[in-house]
Amino acid sequence: MCIDELGLSRRDGERVRKVLGDSERLVLVAKPRGCMRLAAAFPSLLVGAVLAVFLSVGAYMFGDKWWVTVLLFSPFWLVALVFLSSPLRYRWRMGRTLYVLTNRRAIVFEQLRMWRSRCICWPLFPGLIKKVTKEKVDLGSLIFDYEMRYSFDSRKRVPEPVGFLAVPQPDVVQQLVQEQLAAVPAGAAPFAYRPTVLRSPAPLLDAWGTPLSKQPEEAKDDKRTIMTCGAAFVFGATISVAVGLGLLHTEYRLAHEGLRTTATVLRMEGSANSGYFPELQFTDTAGTTHVLKYNISTDNYPKGHRLPIVYLPSDPESLRIVTDSPSPGLIFTLGGGFIMLLGACILRMGIKINCKK
Repeated sequence: MCIDELGLSRRDGERVRKVLGDSERLVLVAKPRGCMRLAAAFPSLLVGAVLAVFLSVGAYMFGDKWWVTVLLFSPFWLVALVFLSSPLRYRWRMGRTLYVLTNRRAIVFEQLRMWRSRCICWPLFPGLIKKVTKEKVDLGSLIFDYEMRYSFDSRKRVPEPVGFLAVPQPDVVQQLVQEQLAAVPAGAAPFAYRPTVLRSPAPLLDAWGTPLSKQPEEAKDDKRTIMTCGAAFVFGATISVAVGLGLLHTEYRLAHEGLRTTATVLRMEGSANSGYFPELQFTDTAGTTHVLKYNISTDNYPKGHRLPIVYLPSDPESLRIVTDSPSPGLIFTLGGGFIMLLGACILRMGIKINCKK
């Protein structure tokens, strides 16, 4: 079988050419097909949706201060986007995964992360196929090995299958692999051969090739990703809580130290999407006239309308319309506290992995 006749992309064709030996004959090239399960995608989508709602409220509250939105919220919008795009990223990884079968080896090109990929090779030997599973009528998996990976669902490292996973027409693929295995001379490769690229020790299997329920505890690479994610959540939540406490402190001072007066609406700016920002003018007790913008949720205040406000004598720019709702300090504090708790839980998972022997 010629590589150019397979209709592969240029990138996939180059990957296959690089691994093929001079005497190797290409038998099969396949790609996985499948979508991310809802049970696996739901936690990421939930966290991303909560972050997006929280950031949307914050962006609305600070709509007149663009620099606050850019500096404070942009990194967390990126985090929310990463969580919300988990099904698309999974589909992208599946699209860059490639399965190759030759007369000597079974090869898997696996996309791990956006910046990481690996090539796993098994020489053909008796017992290569540990298990065959059928997921749908025309979809199944040929499992060659298992790798211990961390699972958020079970909160521990569990055996994950490695091989030709979620391939169309699994019966045809299995028949091709069995034909090549039958042609391999006895003793061509050790029965217990395992690629060194698989990072964890071989999981314990039963006589049918299924992983046992109890596996040795291992603490390896996943702890870095988990602890980094948890630390980022805690750091961002700390900033949010600090901003919320600052707003609550200002609201407390307005309630106990503020002075009431009347402000005049000079003009109205903004829209229903970005919020409304009336330009208010008022005179403090010292006789100084102040003109500043204030964020509200309605445009029912025409030019010349007079509004009762409360302001701080020491800082006249800190004010609130008497009839308006309190500042978003409580939202930032509670939302930041929730995210901080989530980050602490993720950190604890990473620490538990780090401490296991």
